[in-house]
Amino acid sequence: MSCFFEEDLTAYVDGELPPARRAQVEAHLGTCAGCRATHALLSNAVTRLTELPAFEPSPATRRAVLAKLDALPEPWWERLKRLLRPSVLVPSVGLAAAVAVALLVVSPGPDAPPELADPAVMELAANLEVAEDYELLGLDSAEDLEVVANLHELEVAQ
Repeated sequence: MSCFFEEDLTAYVDGELPPARRAQVEAHLGTCAGCRATHALLSNAVTRLTELPAFEPSPATRRAVLAKLDALPEPWWERLKRLLRPSVLVPSVGLAAAVAVALLVVSPGPDAPPELADPAVMELAANLEVAEDYELLGLDSAEDLEVVANLHELEVAQ
């Protein structure tokens, strides 16, 4: 069974408790054998850790560890957060607005085939060219889409 003061023992050994709480823990240590044993174990561990030499990794070890960290897959919430960035959403909203305006301006006339009267077919047709361009370029990530969405800025800069 654990003691209520057991949670404070690490902070006590490290000298991080406020004076009032420190006095309570010291008074408790005189009455609780379990906490005294835990305190002795923690104090011994801290003493032995301070005796160890400092570890300084070589630049090659540091690079290897950082490369392994970079190779880890990105968590799903980070990918979602990246996709919800304004720089990704704004071009998408702009594209959707342009498609909506194009659908309103280029509405099928009375002689048009009946399948063009369906707004879903018109939207698919309007987006087909964009989708084909992305497929032709081999785009498969949000960063690639962001580059394509901002190509006009790159062309102006040249």
